[in-house]
Amino acid sequence: MPVFLIAALGFGWKRAKLPYDSAFITTFAINVSTPCLVFSSLVRLTLGGEELLTMAAASVGCMLLAGLLATPLLLAFRLPLRVYLPALSFPNGGNMGIPVCLFAFGETGLGLAVLFFAALAVLQFTIGPALAAGRTDVAQVLRTPVIYAVAVAVIVLLTGIQPPQWVTNTTTLLGNCAVPLMLLSLGVALAGLRMQGILRSLAMSALRIVLGFLSGLAIVHLLGLQGTIRGVVLLQSTMPVAVFNYLWALRYNNAPEEVAGMVLGSTAMAFLALPLLLLAVM
Repeated sequence: MPVFLIAALGFGWKRAKLPYDSAFITTFAINVSTPCLVFSSLVRLTLGGEELLTMAAASVGCMLLAGLLATPLLLAFRLPLRVYLPALSFPNGGNMGIPVCLFAFGETGLGLAVLFFAALAVLQFTIGPALAAGRTDVAQVLRTPVIYAVAVAVIVLLTGIQPPQWVTNTTTLLGNCAVPLMLLSLGVALAGLRMQGILRSLAMSALRIVLGFLSGLAIVHLLGLQGTIRGVVLLQSTMPVAVFNYLWALRYNNAPEEVAGMVLGSTAMAFLALPLLLLAVM
């Protein structure tokens, strides 16, 4: 309910045409609050190096498996991979998955969800644009702050070095902005999208949810995950189409209206399915 209400607030804010600087909010969330959330959450984790690698492997595995399952279906129906494959592979593990895992599993769930999102962000800023554009944009990857936040946090965890208290306090304070900003931005983004080709968009939206859940189920079984880690992986893997997929489609002119429809449709379906999914993982 908090996820839905805050996203709905952003949606209504946009519809009411109230002042909202999307460029500033998005830039701040991507470059400041989200990296701080990643860093402050990861350094508080009590997991060992092996568990961190397991969670990262689970995150990558969920996305790759979803893509592998989607590819033959897209080819069979003669649908362009450049348009649909990124949307079916990358879930909204940031502005929807992180809050859901926080409310479901508390601080431990938040840290694990952030770790899942960190691996997702690395792939989404490398493989995502490469699929959409047919090439890899190395400069874009090097400009992604969350990658450096993950690297520094992992070094802190593996070495046992304690960062100064002022660093921890500052990143925690800035990171606390990330979740509400993510949800508000999600609502604002959805308010600005229009659904075209509604039947196909709904079908592809349902496919994203199903593929995500099946991929997550296979990965947690393969890795033998239990408890909170299992729940976080299943929740994150089953999240709807990430808004970033729409931005890549828009940037490279890959039928952005189709991807927008998938974002809208899958988000609505995810909201409806979340109570059942939470019952299944908790």
